[in-house]
Amino acid sequence: MTGSAPIPVWVITGPLGCGKTTLIARWLASKPAEENWVVLLNEYTDAGIDALTVAAAARGAYDVRLVPGGCLCCAGEADFRRNLRELIEQVRPAGILVEPSGIGHPGGIVEELLAHEAAGWLELCGVIGLIDPTHLDSVDETVAAVREIADVLLFSKADTATAEQRAQFVRSAAALFPPKTWVGKIEGGELPAAARAALSSALPGRHARVLPARPALHAQAQEHAQDHVRVENNTYGVAIGSLEGERREFHQLGRHGARWVLPRAIAFSETKLLSILSSDLSLIDPALSRPERFKAVLRVGEEDWLLVQMVNDKMAMQPTAWRRDNRLELQLPPSAVWDATAWERLWLRCRV
Repeated sequence: MTGSAPIPVWVITGPLGCGKTTLIARWLASKPAEENWVVLLNEYTDAGIDALTVAAAARGAYDVRLVPGGCLCCAGEADFRRNLRELIEQVRPAGILVEPSGIGHPGGIVEELLAHEAAGWLELCGVIGLIDPTHLDSVDETVAAVREIADVLLFSKADTATAEQRAQFVRSAAALFPPKTWVGKIEGGELPAAARAALSSALPGRHARVLPARPALHAQAQEHAQDHVRVENNTYGVAIGSLEGERREFHQLGRHGARWVLPRAIAFSETKLLSILSSDLSLIDPALSRPERFKAVLRVGEEDWLLVQMVNDKMAMQPTAWRRDNRLELQLPPSAVWDATAWERLWLRCRV
């Protein structure tokens, strides 16, 4: 495999009945007939009903591989790895689509694919999450993971939704951190062209790319707002210890702030982070001041990730399904002194 280009992979995830298989069937129906694509399809049993649906729609060369067990990262883990190894070493398809079961947690699958990506064998091009009207208010752990881990978040079966449900989807998507690459609705299983373009544009330098903008559904409102405020956005390379990352600074409404994207290889100490952010930061460094808003998704263990949110003196931490990289977003109060390197020294202190 030396010198071979990595195989592109997409994960299509969502709760039961949200339209994942329909999306994959449309995808295979529209692919170039001469390209050989493979679908790794996870089902709770080995009946293979969804596999038949996908196969019936496929155009040209394809292969649908069923991995039974309900969850690719536990009950079907060995079978999933065996299939990946065979696809990498022998088949070398033009693309791979992975559909976890509607009751399977997608986090472990993304971890596995990212490990193969780090080895240069695969390119995880995107995680596409689907949420339908019946799951908008769900507190199920798997549904929450879909919202968190998706690069592109789609509202499926929107034609059956009420106006309030559509508005609720927009509100909940806008509140997610990290922000999505693209947010919108999907009809008839056809992935919107704008969603495809957003996934493609996010590919180069994925692990050090600038954080995506707010969801596309809000683009018009953003343009209107920026007519009335002075906005400066600058992107810089930054070294955190011996590992490189990226910082994007912004200045608007009299406030300074920044977003950092740091490699997933960096691990942070939950205890140190909590202790430092709860203390008087000016005693640590005179260039630091209490943030008005702080958000982060951070790796705090071998497989443990946290979503950290702080508004003024109130802080909340909870597990998250995010796995791609460490991301920190900081907003200072109006007129507070801005010193990016001081904050980077603070992040360094929070590392394991």
